[in-house]
Parts: sequence; structure tokens; C-alpha cells
Amino acid sequence: MGILLQAATQAVTTAVDTANSIMPAAAAPIKELSVLELLTKGGFMMIPLVVALVVAVFFIIERWLFFRQRSKINDNLVRDVLEKLYAGNIQGADALCLADKSALGNVLQAGISQLGKPIDHIEKALEIQSNIEINEMEKRTGWISMISGVAPRLGFIGTILGVIKIFYSIAQTADISIGTISAGLYQKMITSATGLIVGVLSFMGYHFIFMLIDSYSAKLEKQIFEFVKGIQKPVK
Repeated sequence: MGILLQAATQAVTTAVDTANSIMPAAAAPIKELSVLELLTKGGFMMIPLVVALVVAVFFIIERWLFFRQRSKINDNLVRDVLEKLYAGNIQGADALCLADKSALGNVLQAGISQLGKPIDHIEKALEIQSNIEINEMEKRTGWISMISGVAPRLGFIGTILGVIKIFYSIAQTADISIGTISAGLYQKMITSATGLIVGVLSFMGYHFIFMLIDSYSAKLEKQIFEFVKGIQKPVK
């Protein structure tokens, strides 16, 4: 009887061990990565990409603030300036333009400075000053454009370096398991994604600024036309 009980116990133990060996072990909990930890896994190529992002965002915001300050158009400015000119108060008209502190005010000041000369001189002065104002608004946007093109290429360089790292690890260990190549895959995917994100943000910011400038340029030309038409109007 004792021999039968011992055999039965051994059989149960063997069955349990066999079942445990067949059943997969409980998966280890996946560690959550913060954004900073994820970025650090992209390798040293993340440094120029982060710098490029900071520079692009800085110039986008700086250009937008500058544009908002200089692009104010007072719809009554041309009318008020012409009224001063009709009254013979050139200094008063110039003071109105100076107080406006906008690109339109600077352009009208350039035209007022040429009063008394032929109309083509006045128009030329208005055109030159308007070009100067537009160029001031476009200043530094070249940096944004450059980053929009360079950032994806930096990400591609990181991708190549990640592939090189993968093959180097395989050559050293003769192991092609996911554990061997995971570090290279991290670097490859993170740098590619970051480069594309920086490039897209820079591209959108660059064209957003230029859309604003183009829209303002059309409005400025309309105000200049009204001024030229007004100074040629016979004074009653």
C-alpha cells in the first residue's frame, strides 16, 4: 500500500513539473519609457536634431512677433496724412507716420520725403522702402528653410549609423536575435522620426510666415496706391 501511495505521489509531481515546463513563463512587466529616455536612445545624432528644433522654433516665434508688430495697418493713416498734406502741414504728416511705428508708416515717410519732385521719384521711393520693409520681415527665415531640409537628412544619417551598429553587433556576437539588434533599431527609428518631425515643423513654420508676408504685401501695395492717387489729386 505504501509503495502504491509513493508511486502515485511521484506521478502527480511529475505531471505538475511537465505542465509547468509546457506553460509559458509569466511575461515580465514592460518598463514605460519617458520621452527624455526615449530620445537618449537615439544616440549622439539627437544632439544636432534637438539644437535644430530649438533654433527653428526660436526663429519662427521671433519672426511672427516681428511681423505682428510691423504689419499693423491703420486704415485711416493714409487719409490723415493726405489731409495734413492738403493743409500744407508736411511736418505734421511726417509726425503721423513716425508715430504709427509700422512698415506702412515708414513707406509713407519715404514718399513724403520726396514731395516736390516728379511723381516717378516719389513712386520709386515708395517702392524701395516697401521692398526694404518686406525684406526685413523675411530676414532670418532662411534658417528655418535650411533646417526643414537638413533635419530629415540628419535623421537619415542616424538611421545609417543604427544599421551599422546592428551589423557590428552581429559580427561581434554571431547572434541575430532581437536582443542583439534592439539597440541599433532604437537608434535607427528614433533619429528618423525625430528628423522628420523637426523637418515638418520647420517647413510648416517657414511657409506660414511667408503666407503672412505675402498677404501683407498685397495690403501694403493697396495703401501705397491710395497715397499716390491722393497726392496727385488737385487741391481745391
